[in-house]
Amino acid sequence: MFRRKLSRAAGAALALALSLAGVQAVGGAPASADPGTAVRTVLYDASRAGEFRTNFDQAAAIWNSSVSNVRLQAGTPAAVTIRVDSGWPRAYVTGLGRGTIYMGWQAVDQGYNRTRIATHEFGHILGLPDRRTGLCSDLMSGSSAPVSCTNAYPNATEAAQVNALFAGSRTTAGVAGTYTWPEEAQDEISPLVVNGRPATENYPWMVYTSGCTGTLIKANWVVTAKHCPTPSSVRVGSIDRTSGGTVVGVSRAVNNPTIDVKLFQLSSSVSYAPAVIPTSSGAVGTATRIIGWGQTCPTRGCGSAPTIAHELDTSIVADTRCSGINAAYEICTNNTNGNAGACYGDSGGPQVRQINGVWNLIGATSRAGNNNPTCATGPSIYGDLTAIRSWINTQVGGLPV
Repeated sequence: MFRRKLSRAAGAALALALSLAGVQAVGGAPASADPGTAVRTVLYDASRAGEFRTNFDQAAAIWNSSVSNVRLQAGTPAAVTIRVDSGWPRAYVTGLGRGTIYMGWQAVDQGYNRTRIATHEFGHILGLPDRRTGLCSDLMSGSSAPVSCTNAYPNATEAAQVNALFAGSRTTAGVAGTYTWPEEAQDEISPLVVNGRPATENYPWMVYTSGCTGTLIKANWVVTAKHCPTPSSVRVGSIDRTSGGTVVGVSRAVNNPTIDVKLFQLSSSVSYAPAVIPTSSGAVGTATRIIGWGQTCPTRGCGSAPTIAHELDTSIVADTRCSGINAAYEICTNNTNGNAGACYGDSGGPQVRQINGVWNLIGATSRAGNNNPTCATGPSIYGDLTAIRSWINTQVGGLPV
């Protein structure tokens, strides 16, 4: 909580805490700031924003010219991280001046102004909710304003609200939440790897299974997670879940009796090269890659489904890192950099490793390894397909060599 008046000791403690969080208290408030209020500097990191970095720098300058009690500044340790993906723009706000922003290509592709989007998402970080008035003059009207709207400046009311928040007139807890550019997108549960990247290869064995991810292991067999529903059909051979590849029916499903793995028999064979299941998943430290159409944001239902599958380079870690793992039949997989990993919709998706330059399938996404519903906060557990290779071989009538 930011308070207007602080004792010298309390003020020093707050300054230290804010600095560690990437929000810095700056002494000597400008004349336009509220008397007795220290200007807060919120550090942001747009190094992962690609071509949109300029837009976020412009957005920061706009806010800095519009409000007096807070200043947005590029730097570290950042309280705000900015990323890009193929979904809708959105902000995950963890507190006043803290959170993660995604600049999503869906809004840009539809023609929405890039700088308006960036300034709008910064508005959420600064404590403003969506106000879907449809007015271009309202920055927080977001996508309810026409696509032709290019206004990237907060109006006087919006600026005053931010100034009041950073003057300490309300608690930081009240601003936390998830905000998505189109209102309707908040209701979609997407099938992206959190903090991953769009697939860099056209993996021929990728299978989209209506809310989950799977892998082709034989011309007419797919492996996924047991907890995934059995669809009437799947799309095989494309990293685009909406086009390409071949849509083929599912004739039956076979559940593994031991771990979270299920096989789909297809109603007809496809011509795509299946993934090879080796005899060993690899030792601790083995480099692997996970791929799927799971959420890029960490909480359930927080973003729209990507069109292109995402991938993340990770590694096998010690079984002791994963809670409740069946060590003989499951793989504990690292959450890269402490904030990247599988999420909702990645279930059943492939974990692969390169052997002699070829991707080999070793695992299928199962669940979080720390029992936390927020994705990528700990390692993930994958069904070890190499450990049940003989069972799979029997069910499918012989795996390809």
